[in-house]
Amino acid sequence: MPHNIQISMSWLLRYLKPVKGRMAALLLLLLTSTALQLINPQIIQRFIDTAAESGVVSGLLALAGMFLAISVCQQLITVGLSYLGNDVSWRATNQLRADLLKHCLRLDMRFHNLKTPGEMIERIDGDVTNMSNFFAMFIVQIVGSFVLLTGILGFMFVTSWPIAIVMTVFTLVSIGVLVCIRDLGVQTSQAERAASASLFGLIEERIAGIEDVQANGNVPYVMNRFHHAMRAVFVHGRKAWMLRVVPWNTTVILFSFAVTVVLLMGVHFYLTRQITLGMLFLIFQYTQMLNEPIEQLGNQMQEFQRAKSGLRRSGELLAIRSEIDDGIRQTMPDGALSLEFDQVHFSYKEDKPVLHNITFSLGPGERLGIIGRTGSGKSSISRLLLRLYNTNSGTIRIGGEDIRSLRLDTLYSRIGMVTQDVQLFDGTLRDNLTLFDERISDHRIIETAQRLGLHTWIEALPGELDGHLSSGGASLSAGEAQLVALTRVFLTQPSLVILDEPSSRLDAATESALQSAVDQLMQQCTGIIIAHRLSTLEKADKIMVLGQGRILEFGSRESLAGDPFSHYAKLLAAGSQEELA
Repeated sequence: MPHNIQISMSWLLRYLKPVKGRMAALLLLLLTSTALQLINPQIIQRFIDTAAESGVVSGLLALAGMFLAISVCQQLITVGLSYLGNDVSWRATNQLRADLLKHCLRLDMRFHNLKTPGEMIERIDGDVTNMSNFFAMFIVQIVGSFVLLTGILGFMFVTSWPIAIVMTVFTLVSIGVLVCIRDLGVQTSQAERAASASLFGLIEERIAGIEDVQANGNVPYVMNRFHHAMRAVFVHGRKAWMLRVVPWNTTVILFSFAVTVVLLMGVHFYLTRQITLGMLFLIFQYTQMLNEPIEQLGNQMQEFQRAKSGLRRSGELLAIRSEIDDGIRQTMPDGALSLEFDQVHFSYKEDKPVLHNITFSLGPGERLGIIGRTGSGKSSISRLLLRLYNTNSGTIRIGGEDIRSLRLDTLYSRIGMVTQDVQLFDGTLRDNLTLFDERISDHRIIETAQRLGLHTWIEALPGELDGHLSSGGASLSAGEAQLVALTRVFLTQPSLVILDEPSSRLDAATESALQSAVDQLMQQCTGIIIAHRLSTLEKADKIMVLGQGRILEFGSRESLAGDPFSHYAKLLAAGSQEELA
């Protein structure tokens, strides 16, 4: 996003537009409060002059009652301003949070691999929270401050033009200084937000790896990293704060000179009987009030600097574009889908190729078993199928269609995948099985569970389908989480399914019970089984052996198993699971 104020303000107004009615009400309240602020000192002036002239008591009581009523109204309006300001703030910034989150969820995996969840939380919430006061009160208070300044100076020009000139000079100089140094703390505020994001990223990363941290005695190392990160937040925060308060300090110094000159002039005019005692008080009161809008402008400049740093960082985040472009085709053939890789090359980093010239094809309904050592590229094939990454070159076709031409939601609706690392969400078991799709009925869930032989497991859980699961799956064992993931796939009724060793966390008895259900699923779709145990490939139609990102061999399971010189036959003969690890 460009860094000039005009574009930032237009971007800000985009989020304020939905709350323009509340903004108008906020402005109306502020103008009313400003008018009452101008009236009350004049009531006091009349009270003082009336008392000095030995006026009637009833008149004094009327003025006191008027002053009290206006003061009460001002307090009520202040409460209304606070409530409405926060309401506008959260409505506007919550929409920005939603836009940032939605944008991040659509970014490709290369982006997410570089960002920790803690850092992203700070970018989506922390930066936006910094803008909340700016969203709520900046425009309104700027307008209100100028209205109050105009009212004070206008009255003083009518009352005493020499004092009005001094006040005007003070006002113009103060506003000029504020405008000149408005961006003084923006860069340092950005650095402060970046340091804070790094701190949150460090905390999230270390908490996620708490078992390794404790088991390996790395707590002192983690604390050392934490202290360094905290110091960076402190250093950048201190510098940002010192620069942000420069506008306020400047106005305080200018005000000190202005109030001294005004008071000396006011006392002189009183002693020479050019003004009354009440008017001297009014001049003093208006001089004090003159500082309030100037100080408010200074405070808003601080908020502006903090908010602009957040606006820039949010704009930078929204400017990032995913390398995965959505296609336009919304239809695919019914039933099981064919699959073809045509000279596919892929790398996560330019200097480290992961897949080299991967070429193979599967007919509709066929099962492919993929084996190979760790790092051979097995999981990368599944990630390319789901378009989590783009290929460097080559073409992948599903159902005869280049996957780059398909809409992502169309692609995902026809492919199911079960990984070893199952993500569970905070919600009921039903929510986790359906992924919050209310169109899937309980009857269908139970029917699917019976086919899988899981209905007894569900019935044994507290609350059954209504049982609550905590985020991260702490309430389920690793094997039970795997069962949830398998059921999810069955419920989506995919045309192509990818199983990344789905039974790796299941005991032998549960694995055996699930095998017949997996066979039923595979009869209705094309299947890819990424295996670490050869026993899971007994019903595969074809076998692919990968090594260092290349296809070492590819063919029917029977032919490879019958060829004593094939990699697959040697693995079978050795009966070695370790050789696949």
